[in-house]
Amino acid sequence: MKRFRLIAILTLIGLTTACGFQLRGSSSLPIELTQLRLIDDSLNVDQIRLLSGMLVKAGAKLQNNDVNDPVQLKVKITRLPERNLVDSGSTGKTIVQMSKRLSYSLKKPEDVTPSQTKVIERQINIEQDSNNLLGTESEKESAERTLEQTLFSQLIFQLKRM
Repeated sequence: MKRFRLIAILTLIGLTTACGFQLRGSSSLPIELTQLRLIDDSLNVDQIRLLSGMLVKAGAKLQNNDVNDPVQLKVKITRLPERNLVDSGSTGKTIVQMSKRLSYSLKKPEDVTPSQTKVIERQINIEQDSNNLLGTESEKESAERTLEQTLFSQLIFQLKRM
């Protein structure tokens, strides 16, 4: 039942975002952050693609070099150790908390040093079934993608508030 509810919620979220739904009055990035140079610190290709797309949707123009003195946004994601919250030996089910940390800093052209590194952490709990190892791995991958998207959304929210 829980799995059905999770699938239904994820499907509803996917359909809502796929149709182009946006809240009224949603703001875009401040004018000084519209020219950005993304410096990834150990992000993989999928993470860079996701973050770049989200930044462009928020109003940023990404640049590959220092032409026009763009603001440099340095982003790093770290996977934190998993924690077993509940372990039911009789049914083979375990609830595991997965966590990721996003750290970022901005360096404006006129600044000599980057701004202080800021950190965002998010967790998600997933139910693992030791009798279904293939399903467990796909659930972990899905949870990691959800965490990354949540972290990137929070990063953009923080940038909009600057």
